[in-house]
Amino acid sequence: MKRSILLAVSIIVVFAGFFLFFYESEEDIPISIGNKVIGGHVVRTPATDITYDNLANHLSTNVVVKDLPDNTKVLFNFYNFDSGVREVERSFVLTNSEVYEGEVDNPDITMSIASHYLEEWNSRNFCSVMNKARNNGDLGYESDLSSIKLAWKFKSMNKHKSCFGI
Repeated sequence: MKRSILLAVSIIVVFAGFFLFFYESEEDIPISIGNKVIGGHVVRTPATDITYDNLANHLSTNVVVKDLPDNTKVLFNFYNFDSGVREVERSFVLTNSEVYEGEVDNPDITMSIASHYLEEWNSRNFCSVMNKARNNGDLGYESDLSSIKLAWKFKSMNKHKSCFGI
């Protein structure tokens, strides 16, 4: 009898330990875009508008950017036609480990997007903004690499191709 009670108490203690361990480890873990589990409740965090001032920080946490292959440099240009010709307003360099404003020699790919899309971009709609720009002809790609080399280099990005309307 004592043995069965001791076994039951041991099982309860083990289950309680597992519950406490997993309950604590779920704190502040995103469960979907804009949602986190805080104190056992799902809390929706508000979307953050994207501006040139916070763009590098936002992109550095973006899953698409984090999934870029190692040793890959992407130049991301924002342009306008204010003077009647395409003018680059700002440029950002994207790698899987950092994002910063500036230029880079010999990027693997250069992406260009019309700057007016920045007005509707927030922390939750990266893919929808990229798709809208692509569908409107306002998102472009350039590269000195052949299509085969690009496909091979970016093969790990295949899971994100729908984000760019491909």
